[in-house]
This record gives sequence, structure tokens and C-alpha cells, in this order.
Amino acid sequence: SKSTASRILSTLEQGRLVAKIPANQKYCLGSKVLELANIFLSGIEWRTHATPYLKELRNKTDETVMVFIMDGDHRVCLEKFEGSHELRPMLNIGGRYPLHAGSAGKLLLAFLPEDERKKILARTGLPRFTSSTITGAKALEKELLLIRKRGYAISHQERMNFLSSVSVPIRDHSGKAIAAICIDGPTVRITAEKVKEFKNLGIAAADQISRVIGFKTPNSL
Repeated sequence: SKSTASRILSTLEQGRLVAKIPANQKYCLGSKVLELANIFLSGIEWRTHATPYLKELRNKTDETVMVFIMDGDHRVCLEKFEGSHELRPMLNIGGRYPLHAGSAGKLLLAFLPEDERKKILARTGLPRFTSSTITGAKALEKELLLIRKRGYAISHQERMNFLSSVSVPIRDHSGKAIAAICIDGPTVRITAEKVKEFKNLGIAAADQISRVIGFKTPNSL
């Protein structure tokens, strides 16, 4: 009811989670949300160590480099470093995106324990976003097996038309894939040659970050 909604909004306003816009009496997000977001981000300690390597990767590829982490049944964009091209992906830090569509989501799914992965997919299903979205459970499992074998993921127009990406895992000291580095750009620029180049550059950057936060990669043994 309107009265209940009004009481809830009043409580949220007192906590600075929402703010009333005087011009139209509508509500928008309040300053407390930004404060909470900063607290959340500051709690992810490895971000500080990763930033130089992510910027270097952006400079080498001149494409948008993002970092995604799991959040419930979705992936969330934690970092974004844009290339110099005018035509580039328009994803936002804090944005929530599906797991089965896009290279970063598939990579995070691929390295989850099987029972956890099945529970997530049972809840979310496999909705179609484009004609290239994988919507069959068997086809997705085959793709995830391939990702685990080769250690990186590729997407061509799976979540959004005209965008392609390459993603690689960041691992913690135990070897767990805790995040995905995603190199994203227009499909017209992400050619087969670029996929190979970006895969190699991405893996090198991810290995450097993983070593810094304690993972012993084969090259560091």
C-alpha cells in the first residue's frame, strides 16, 4: 500500500539510503549507498595489487579491461579500465550480469564446484539474450569443460550483439578462481588473431596478479 511504501521510504531516507528530489517529490539513491559500496570495495584487498597489471593490460590491448566477481547468481563488474576507441562496451562498475552469457560469466561458472553450478543454473535458467546465447544445458556443460581444459573463455555476441570478449581467471593462494579478467570490445575488432593475442596477454596479467596474492603458478615454482 502507499502508506506502507511511504513509511519504508521515510526510514530509508533517515538512513541516507534514498533521498527525495524536491523538484518532483520522487526518490533516488542516497549517499549512504556510495559509502557502503566503498566499504565493500575496500574489503577486496587484492584490487590494489591488481590495478597496475590491469592498466598495463588495457594499454597493451587498447580495449576495455574489466574484472568480474561472483555475487549470488550473477557476476558483478568490480573494475573497468577503458581503451581509447570511441566505440567500446558500456558496462558499469557495480553492474550485475548473467553467468551463462559472456566469457567472464562462463569462466566463473566453469570453475565453480559442480553442485553449486547446477543449483545456480536451476534457479536462473538459461535465458536467451542474442541468437548466439547458449541456452541448452548440455551445450553449456560442454563449453564449460572446454574452458576448464584450456584455462580461458571466449564469447562472440552471446550477451549483446556486436560485442566479443576473452576472459581469464585470477586465482587466490589456494588456486580458487576468485575473479575473471575480461578483455571486451566490438566483434569487428576481436578477430581470431586478436583472440589469441588477448588470451596470451590476459593469462600473463592474471598470472602476475595471482602470484602477488599468493598463488604459486607453474612459472613461479
